[in-house]
Amino acid sequence: MALVKCKECGNTVSTKAQACPHCGAVRKRKPPFARNRRPSYGCGLFALMLIGFLIIGIVIVFLEDSDDSEIRENKPKTQQEIRKDQIGIHFSAWDGSHRGMTKLIKASMNDPDSYDHVETTYGDKGDHLIVKTVFRGKNSFGGVVKNWILAKVDLDGNVIEVISQGP
Repeated sequence: MALVKCKECGNTVSTKAQACPHCGAVRKRKPPFARNRRPSYGCGLFALMLIGFLIIGIVIVFLEDSDDSEIRENKPKTQQEIRKDQIGIHFSAWDGSHRGMTKLIKASMNDPDSYDHVETTYGDKGDHLIVKTVFRGKNSFGGVVKNWILAKVDLDGNVIEVISQGP
């Protein structure tokens, strides 16, 4: 049993006693959770580190962009880059689908709202492209099926002819 001295009369009193048995003075105790507690800097330190990383990231991005923009402004595009840009405008940046092919496919479907693009690939043949689109859609029985279509497409994005298609 641990003992402490009473602050009023100086006699020894048990640490479990709420009042001194000699003088009746009420003993004030610290709550158990307050004992031996060190200050916590966890959240503040985390926030400070996060702000530091954000500032460093912004500085790095700014420095990289400023260097690249100077190079891009002074360097003219090659014929290959110009051609890639001309072809790329006919493809969706969202899912990679060819806009002309999507329009053609939806026009021939039983339920155009069920169209779901899976994948589009193309081959550049000089004066035209060969585009293959894989897609899903509902058939006449209401079941969802996977299908594909291969077509010849001009450089303006228009479908010239359907070469083949399959289930």
